[in-house]
Amino acid sequence: DAIIALKTRVSDLELFIATNYNVTIKLRAAERVINERMKVIGEHLDFESSYLPINLKFSLDTFELYHQKEDGARVYLRSMGSGANWLYSHICLFTALQYYFCSIGDKSLMPPILFLDQPSQVYFPSNIDNSENDFDPKGLKKSINQEDKYDEDLGSVTNMFDQLIRHVNETSRDTGITPQIIITDHADNLKLSNDIDFETLVDGRRWRKRGFVGFSS
Repeated sequence: DAIIALKTRVSDLELFIATNYNVTIKLRAAERVINERMKVIGEHLDFESSYLPINLKFSLDTFELYHQKEDGARVYLRSMGSGANWLYSHICLFTALQYYFCSIGDKSLMPPILFLDQPSQVYFPSNIDNSENDFDPKGLKKSINQEDKYDEDLGSVTNMFDQLIRHVNETSRDTGITPQIIITDHADNLKLSNDIDFETLVDGRRWRKRGFVGFSS
């Protein structure tokens, strides 16, 4: 009887919230912002060619993330293959959520901070990086017999950082709130675009010396 009473109470509260607070309308509006932002970020990331153009969708009802094909078919994250696709899908979603929270200003209870741990290890596994001094991407590729992918993979990692910086700048421009992204990674000394000096982002806080890589603009 107690369980039945609680279920009835929950149903009554759900009906009250849906009737008085336009929750469904607000959820759909939030999804539109999130999905549009994922598209903006995703088109600049190195997804596998079979998923291009990338068309990620996120449901706030089920918390499912998927790529929607031109024919409407859904490819869920669990079926999207490579680690790179998983990495970029998560980056798209997390940055889109950060953008949305910034877009609603002081109505958001979420701090505009995103923490990413070792995003480059999809291309340069951190578990084989035993250097005490410097990031050696060519040596890491050689150790796993992937020297032929050195330029391509280093380019993808560099582009990922470029797009995160772009996201921060665009979010600041569009919302008036500058989000912060904190990254712990072994990738280092990247040659970023737009004349941005990677050293200004690291500011000496390298993980090999127990530091952090972070940027807010």
